[in-house]
Amino acid sequence: MTDMIRIKSLALKLIKRFFLVVLGLSLLWPAPTSVQGVTPLTLPPGFVDELVVSNLLSPRAFTFTPDGRILILERGSASSNDSNLASVRVFKNGALLATRALTLDVCGDSERGLLGIAVDPNFANNGYVYLYYTRHAYSGSACSYNYHPNASGQTGPRNRVARFTMSGDTINPNTQKILIDDIITNVGYHNAGDLHFGPDGYLYISTGDGGVSSLASTNTNLNGKILRILPTDADPRGYVTTGNPFDQASGARYCGVTLPSYGDTPCREVYAFGLRNPFRFTIQPNTGIPFVGDVGGGVWEEIDSITAGSNYGWPTREGPCANGVNCSPPFTPSGFADPIYSYLHANINANSDSAVIGGAFYSGTAFPIEYRGDYFFADVLRGFIRRLKYNVSTSAWEAVTPDFATGGYGLIGLKYHTDGNLYYISFVSETRVDCTVSCANPSQANELRRIRYTNAPSNQSPVAQISVTPTGSSDINQIYTFSAQGSVDPDGNTPLTYNWDFGNGITETTTALTTTQVYTQVGIYTATLTVTDNGLPPATSSPATIRVYPGNAPPTATIVVTNTTELARDLYHVNDNWEYGLSNPSADVASYSWSIVFHHQTHTHPFIPNAGGAQGSFITNFNEWDPVVWYRIILTLTDPEGQTTYVERDVLPETVDVTFVTQPTGGQIKADNVGYTTTVTFPRVVNLSSSIEAPYPQTINGQPYMFQSWSQGGPSAQTIVIPDQPITYTATFVPAQQIFLPLIRR
Repeated sequence: MTDMIRIKSLALKLIKRFFLVVLGLSLLWPAPTSVQGVTPLTLPPGFVDELVVSNLLSPRAFTFTPDGRILILERGSASSNDSNLASVRVFKNGALLATRALTLDVCGDSERGLLGIAVDPNFANNGYVYLYYTRHAYSGSACSYNYHPNASGQTGPRNRVARFTMSGDTINPNTQKILIDDIITNVGYHNAGDLHFGPDGYLYISTGDGGVSSLASTNTNLNGKILRILPTDADPRGYVTTGNPFDQASGARYCGVTLPSYGDTPCREVYAFGLRNPFRFTIQPNTGIPFVGDVGGGVWEEIDSITAGSNYGWPTREGPCANGVNCSPPFTPSGFADPIYSYLHANINANSDSAVIGGAFYSGTAFPIEYRGDYFFADVLRGFIRRLKYNVSTSAWEAVTPDFATGGYGLIGLKYHTDGNLYYISFVSETRVDCTVSCANPSQANELRRIRYTNAPSNQSPVAQISVTPTGSSDINQIYTFSAQGSVDPDGNTPLTYNWDFGNGITETTTALTTTQVYTQVGIYTATLTVTDNGLPPATSSPATIRVYPGNAPPTATIVVTNTTELARDLYHVNDNWEYGLSNPSADVASYSWSIVFHHQTHTHPFIPNAGGAQGSFITNFNEWDPVVWYRIILTLTDPEGQTTYVERDVLPETVDVTFVTQPTGGQIKADNVGYTTTVTFPRVVNLSSSIEAPYPQTINGQPYMFQSWSQGGPSAQTIVIPDQPITYTATFVPAQQIFLPLIRR
């Protein structure tokens, strides 16, 4: 879920026209921005948002040790940012240690990788650290996609929970004890992977549906669940499940073993099920109840208070309603555990505008007393932190307004620390901020931050952002335009004053966002911007810097893409093979690298974060039903002086209109778990595997009907593959009495 980049929204009816125009272009963007990082949150008076550690590489999760260290999960190793490597970093005594505690080989494509971490309750004595990561396949391609939910555990990567031993500031990889294995990650996303110990000593584990929503609905597999195990060295498996709701069920089996035998009997490890992507959760102090943020599809985000053995409804239900709808009355269909809190997307069935991040209970004393016992959670796309307070008189959790924090970006983890503060990770991108408007250095926006109460209102410092156009030129008379666009003051103490130092001995102070400068000598100059607000007293930002290269034109190249599945076709189908390569590089290109990002509406999913070589290939295997999707290939060019250019090329989908009709008209169908009243038409990407259903019995025009047939044949619920031409699917229903009233002859 977790890696979101804002871009301009595109009206759906213009998408195909846009695709045809843009496909042939390689777009060049000058290199980055400022040294400044994430803009501080807007918080209530007396609270401040402070940087703890910056320059993290695609951070995923963090936890605290009893002795005050912070363990942080990030991509790459000490010598590589390869996405199929991941590391545990140690923050100690105010500094991020250069030596990684542990580096693992993982499958780090899409949303896989090293995803969750917890330390043992007895960590001070045993040094046990628990990790949730995506292991390689045991045969075939190490990090391929495996779409069959019951395929052999050898034929695709799987998510795993393993225990390691930490000694000092290092973790010995040879101490690995595999605990839970074979958690399906068929399409690369919906992995979840959060780990927490409860006061009962059990380890609680969140797992996503792995992109196969039906897996969540039963207790016979490990996906779409909260798992619970009691780690112990006394059992060869490394854990027991005593007391779990299905531990003693008929036919109960251990499903977490490597290469299990698949079956239809309950898994002993399952504590609760029916979850879509419980990306983050926490344990309520004293009660030991898990509170889960379950990321929704197109309509609802929900917070669930987990009880043993309960089914939380996915994929039948989302939030308080049937999947894909806004219902009245709520909690329909019935028969599932209800969320304690849910909220609508800003735009119904725009499954890209909200993503809940389960949070933390505040149990300290540093915040004012009215915050004690409240539950804090975030939304990574809408940028807020919200708090829920338990209302004793109504026996309900209720949102406190206004939101506790706003203005966040990329907030993917929120935790309480015993020092009385809330900590969070901001994750912006596998590569950098999208260059549709401007570029930014990702290492400056992937941070661990702290929310602290200062006991008095304060004037927070503004945040400076600097950019320049162009970054370099062979023309010594070039006019360089500097901009402070993006500089903000979290307290709103405007107007802002901009203090420029162009690095050539010339300084300037302006109230305008832009200014210009001409450099008379060839060289490399570092320009600096600080911003001062209008508070009492005024506060000044940390400096933001950027390099300028007078006399040196930026490096250039173009990207060539080829559809090797069908050479003449410029738009992709699902599961095409595409090749990309470098063409016409300028003579000053010293180095280059590639990344590929999958764009979905206004956010992205990591796909291939880092690749080398002059050319490469990929498969367009994201099976996303929303048609507003595309792949962006990003080529990073660097010259000998360090000047960088980004070149982009989009690979865009071919879509066709899919129409659903019922006989009689006005019936209900489901497509990709969303309900529709027919007749309905919507676009889908060609070759997409799409689930459809004609629910029955149902009432049409006030009369009960039963399903009879689909026009293409097959059962009422089935999977179709979208053809390359517009198509109509018709579901025929017959009056219920034609089925249930037999003909009786005398």
